Amino acid sequence: MKSIKELLREKKDGAVWTTDEMSGFVEGMVTNKVTPPQIAAFLMAACIRGLSSDETAALTMAMTKSGAHFSKDGSSRPRIDKHSTGGVGDKVSLLLAPLAVACGLSVPMISGRGLGHTGGTLDKLESTIGFRTDLSFAQMQDLLKDHHVFMAGQSEELVPADRITYALRDVTGTVENVGLITASILSKKMAEGLDGLVMDMKVGRGAFMRSFDDARRLAESMLEVCKNVGLPVTFVFSRMDKPLGKTIGNWLEVAEAEIALATTAQKDLAELTIELVARMLTLAKTCSTMTDAKSAVVEAWRSGAAHVVFHEMVARQGGRWNESVEHYADFVPSEIVAMSKGYITAVDAHALAIATMEAGAGRLDERDVIDPIAGIVLLHPPGTEIAIGEPVALAYASDDSRREALASRVSNVIQIGTAPVEQEPSMIIDVWE
Repeated sequence: MKSIKELLREKKDGAVWTTDEMSGFVEGMVTNKVTPPQIAAFLMAACIRGLSSDETAALTMAMTKSGAHFSKDGSSRPRIDKHSTGGVGDKVSLLLAPLAVACGLSVPMISGRGLGHTGGTLDKLESTIGFRTDLSFAQMQDLLKDHHVFMAGQSEELVPADRITYALRDVTGTVENVGLITASILSKKMAEGLDGLVMDMKVGRGAFMRSFDDARRLAESMLEVCKNVGLPVTFVFSRMDKPLGKTIGNWLEVAEAEIALATTAQKDLAELTIELVARMLTLAKTCSTMTDAKSAVVEAWRSGAAHVVFHEMVARQGGRWNESVEHYADFVPSEIVAMSKGYITAVDAHALAIATMEAGAGRLDERDVIDPIAGIVLLHPPGTEIAIGEPVALAYASDDSRREALASRVSNVIQIGTAPVEQEPSMIIDVWE
């Protein structure tokens, strides 16, 4: 049996690990026989040398088996989940889970924290005062059985190998690797005991995958693993060049999602959310056509049923909504105004994400503490005509100096031109079923 040091040396030189070697390494991670520096060395070698399709499948299965699994006993609803590869202002999950439950699905949503420049659903949810994402495996099972939904992080029992590597990937600069992303996503989803999975593959400047070719390679990697394990999957490729919706930042995005469920969402957020939930319904075979599926989603939205599900979920997981609203209302933003008249022509999602993260909305170091109010509100979508001195955005942070620095950076990112922009294209680039 090779030592960990030998395996890492071989991987550094481009060797392909066997299934047994990968399984042994993953087992060592969760039993503390493999140290964090050794895990970090593997992650870096995987990024530099790559992972073969067999290694990716072996890593996925080993991570899946590293902890507990959800039972399908006692559930009459189709169990479907959605996962996004990460985008700026991506609060879709906060709308999607309540909508899907209101449409008759069961949604066990194991989420993560911020990776790189993109925000994490757990950080967003935890900005709600009292909201608990650190549920035990038993608590998740009970919520799924009795209420058909939970939104939480990995418990100690659930896919512990991914929980270990997830944190290290963020702080070692090893996020953008097809094999590691595939294993991280699918190990959690396979442990949920799903009947189907919808993947939101973000493409553009604000995404990890800047080009469609990059997104396609990840989709192909995931599709191969899904076929091997018999997990039905649909891939929706969506645009991520500008922020999704009007907010970037943890509490700001949760508040936008809640208001959207109660009333209506900005066009881009509504289009993508309805598309993804409808794909979940067709994958579950509860609707035979996309037309019927979209109609069901719109009805669940308009009726207020999904809004009710949202607040019930928040309360069950300890969240105190009204207290949160009152608390964050005390924070006064810095206003960013237009320095020239014209039309908003572009909003750089990546630049805004970096600025927001450095203001406290994300982590530059694994020890950093999130500032839940840090973030940006974009007051107008691209194409809006603007007058000199008209407010275009709001910058928030609990620290005055960080808030002012964020406001200064935002003013340089929102571009104003003399001619109106063309009609914005659909959020959906392509769909693989």
